[in-house]
Amino acid sequence: MNQKAKQLLHQLCVEYDRLSKEFKSRSFPEFSETITHPLGHCFVRCPIGSQRFSIVSIKFDPVVRGQGVLTEFIDYVKRNPYHYQGVEVAIIENKSLARHLRTHGWKYKSLFGKVFFSNTPTLVKDF
Repeated sequence: MNQKAKQLLHQLCVEYDRLSKEFKSRSFPEFSETITHPLGHCFVRCPIGSQRFSIVSIKFDPVVRGQGVLTEFIDYVKRNPYHYQGVEVAIIENKSLARHLRTHGWKYKSLFGKVFFSNTPTLVKDF
């Protein structure tokens, strides 16, 4: 991973920690927020009642793509679960990412999604 990718990963982890720590102090325990960095952004959320940290959308600069930033970020979330019981990666348009996650034990969020949204699945991994 090059230095720029490490910087992006660091920002993602710092913001994840901040959101997770603030979560319990919110009057409504939910959030939808975009983590931004000059090399990309990541839209994350945790709806009311959800027990998973959801990565909804990512867009990384080409200089950091393919260096494992998302994989390392997901691993960071798993190592620091706070109150979450899993991770969800929503609406995956990158077929190789979906294939990679499936080979590592990720499951479709629902049978409905598997059947009707197989080109853009939502995959989950519980801790």
